Formats: sequence, structure tokens, C-alpha cells
Amino acid sequence: MRTMRRMSVVVLGAVVAVGAAWAQPTGEDLVAWAFRHWDDVGSGRLANVVGWFGPEAGLAFLGTPGAGFYYGPDVAAAWRAFFAEVLVQGYALTGVTRAIPESGLVHGTLELATDRGPVVVDSYLRFSGDGMLLAADYVVTRGFALPVPVADGVVGGEEYRNAAEDRASGVVLHWTNGLVVLHAALRSPGTGWVAAGFDPVDRMQGANYVIAAVTATGLVIEDHYGTRPTSHRRDARDHVLRAGGNDECCPAVVEFVIPLDSSDPEDKALVPGQTYTVLLAYHRNSKSFTVFHTRRGSVTMTLEE
Repeated sequence: MRTMRRMSVVVLGAVVAVGAAWAQPTGEDLVAWAFRHWDDVGSGRLANVVGWFGPEAGLAFLGTPGAGFYYGPDVAAAWRAFFAEVLVQGYALTGVTRAIPESGLVHGTLELATDRGPVVVDSYLRFSGDGMLLAADYVVTRGFALPVPVADGVVGGEEYRNAAEDRASGVVLHWTNGLVVLHAALRSPGTGWVAAGFDPVDRMQGANYVIAAVTATGLVIEDHYGTRPTSHRRDARDHVLRAGGNDECCPAVVEFVIPLDSSDPEDKALVPGQTYTVLLAYHRNSKSFTVFHTRRGSVTMTLEE
């Protein structure tokens, strides 16, 4: 029997029309499409689930025996393999469902009732203007006992598929990407703030920054943009979808999820298969984002496809 619990919905950003022949979907459109798609997933209806994907669409599964990237006709085979692993008997939505109209993105968490017990899935969907899926990431965080990124502030040994250490600063960047979002973690030598700046143009300028600190009251994390070669400011729109951090058992660890392409001019589009420079910096003990870094450096990050 299908069960469903729809929790609070957050719609981010303004709704605008783009072009004469294409109308940007509203946040309400995106959430309605996502709920219908998740209804099909939660009912195990293979044909209906596959029908949401256009001929050029892509799918990424993480945390499943069939983890990987699938495109075009392989999308159907990937879903068929998933439903062969679990007999889905219903589902519930948990937490907050978020929609970003300008990028066609919706994020929600499903708890699938299956023959092997609860299977918890973080779903990141990117829709076209006509309600078809351009891309989808399904991250199974519970049910298969396989390593998968979880933004809880603790980095497991095989949680991320990639890592790079900046020798100049000592900051380590861990990452795994799907087709819709980037999962990342920063391990800092200090207990103060730590930051990553993705794809700068001229030193700090043009980079999409995520800066965070673990404070006495919890994690503080902000989305910034490099406005000049030596400065940055807070982005008008926050596109950090999930985050967690801790500094209790070790120097600061921060984990976060951001869209690969938020369509925000103050973010940077990151394309699977491409390589990017990532600036890294930290402060040894200050939690204030206005305090100058202790050390800084950079690494390169190649996204999988």
C-alpha cells in the first residue's frame, strides 16, 4: 500500500520568463512535477518512471549496486536494475523539499518501503520547461550499506570517490558528483572558518565560494562570489542545498551539496567531465568570515561523467 507524507516546501529565487518560446517553470510547477515523479518511483512503476526522462536525459545512481551514470536508452536499464534490487511498496517524503525555479531544480528525500526494509534516497531533479527530466541524481543513503556522500560532518574512508590535498594550506577537498549536484567536503588543519572557491577567473574573482565555520551553536555556511581578484561577498541567493560540520574530534570538517549549475550569475556552472581549479583557504581558529586567512592554496578537481 502506498503511503506518502509531504513535508514543508521551500521555493528559492525569483520567477522570470526566458525567451519567447520557453517559459521558466514556477516553483509550484517544479514541486508538482517532482511529487508526481516520486509517486511513480514510490509505486515501482518502471514505465512511468522512465517516461519522465527525455531522449537526451541522464541519470546518476549513488550508493546502489548499479551506481554510475546512465544516458538515453541506458536510463531504462538502470531503473529496471534498481527495481530488481528492491520491491518498492510505498514511500514517504521526509524533511524539506526545495525548488529553485531559475535552474529547474528540485531536491527532496524519499523513504521507500521495500521488501528489504526502509531505503532512504536523496533525490535531485532537474526539469526542462515542459516538465521532462533533463537529469536526475538518486543518492541512496540507507538500505544498501554502500559508501555514499552524506553531509553530516563526518568523512568516512570511502565516502567520496575523489580527494585532493593542497600542500600550501593543508586543506583537503573531497568530492563526488552526479549530473545535478556536487557533493563536497573540506578538511581543515584549523578549527576556524574554511572555504572553497570553484573555477576562479582572476585569482579570487569569478569564483563561486562556499565558506563555513563550525561554531558553538552549530554550522554557519554561506554562498559567496569572488567580486575582485582579492575580495568576495555574500551571494544574493544561497544555493547550498545540504550541509553539515563538526570540530569536536579533529580539526574542522565541513560537508555540503551544491548544484552543478544553479543558473545564478553569481555561481559557476560545473560540467561533468571537465577539470576546474578550486581555491582553498582556512583560518586556524577564527570563526569570523571577515578575518583574513591563515593559509591558502588551490587544487584541481575533475568531475566524473
